[in-house]
Amino acid sequence: MKKIIIAVLLTSFLAGTAFAQLTFSGSAYAGIRLRSEQNQDVTLDAYHRDNWNRVPRLDLTAAVMRENFGARLSTIFQMDSAFDGSLTLEGIYGWINFPGFTGSDSFRLSMGQISTAVWVTRLHSSLQEYHFDDIRGFRLEYTTPIQGLSVGAAFRTNGHNVSDFGKEMILGATFIHSLFNTVIAYDLSANAHLLFGFNFTGIPDLTAGIQLQANRLASWDDWHFFGNLEMHQIVGYRIMRPLFVYMIFGQTFSGQTDSDIGLEFTPGVEYRILPNLLGSLSMTIASPDHFTTTNLTLRPVLEYTLRGPALFYVEYELHFPNMGSPRHTFGFGIEIRAF
Repeated sequence: MKKIIIAVLLTSFLAGTAFAQLTFSGSAYAGIRLRSEQNQDVTLDAYHRDNWNRVPRLDLTAAVMRENFGARLSTIFQMDSAFDGSLTLEGIYGWINFPGFTGSDSFRLSMGQISTAVWVTRLHSSLQEYHFDDIRGFRLEYTTPIQGLSVGAAFRTNGHNVSDFGKEMILGATFIHSLFNTVIAYDLSANAHLLFGFNFTGIPDLTAGIQLQANRLASWDDWHFFGNLEMHQIVGYRIMRPLFVYMIFGQTFSGQTDSDIGLEFTPGVEYRILPNLLGSLSMTIASPDHFTTTNLTLRPVLEYTLRGPALFYVEYELHFPNMGSPRHTFGFGIEIRAF
């Protein structure tokens, strides 16, 4: 009997050691949205608040990591409101780490499905996280001897002509400091696209930052050259531990002749009612043409953290397009971020 127990323990130990570098993770999303349009038609469909994704959705990721290399395989299974299931294989993402020149720097070469978040900037959950389009190709990132600074280049290989290779390049850099962090990236494809983000982190209870997006800066593909610039600024402060207030300002500038400046103003408040219950309310006043038209949106949200990594939310959106007849949207859903 003892020999059997020892054999079982030894087998478990060896198996655990062999697969110590292999990890599985995933997320699950489900939700329902009820909408009432201006003509009073009411629609019911499945949705998720994260970019209105189809649900139910199940994300699965398997990763293997070693000291100097790794790989990841991701899949997404989702069903729409008609319950037609689809399985999307995001693909293999692998990387190799190797030392640099001085001992305090290093290189990382990534290949395969590099993912949509090569360089990302995000100021607040109320603002859309911005990243470049999905990239299949390779990426070389260099962690410099300057602490906090890394630079890199990504190259798309999605069946593009070799002659257009230079137009499928993304250049980027990030810098992380004890007082702030910043990211800048330039995408040569899609008529050139510039991304810049800055977050001030020097005061614990203060949120402050700026996000800038400029696109159509070139005319690779016989597009008319207009140019477009979007800017967002945020300032927020945690007055007490459960209470956080913020304001977001947005501006849109177009190079098109006689175009108006688009303006946006969003004050908001978040309050932790209970340790597991968070309430928030935001109001957005937006005008795409310098207040020739004005849109108003009110959005209260309740989020309740369940046991483990699960989150249940209920949200309501009251939208007045050009201050006219209201549109109502009510939604609720559940998120299980990891398992």
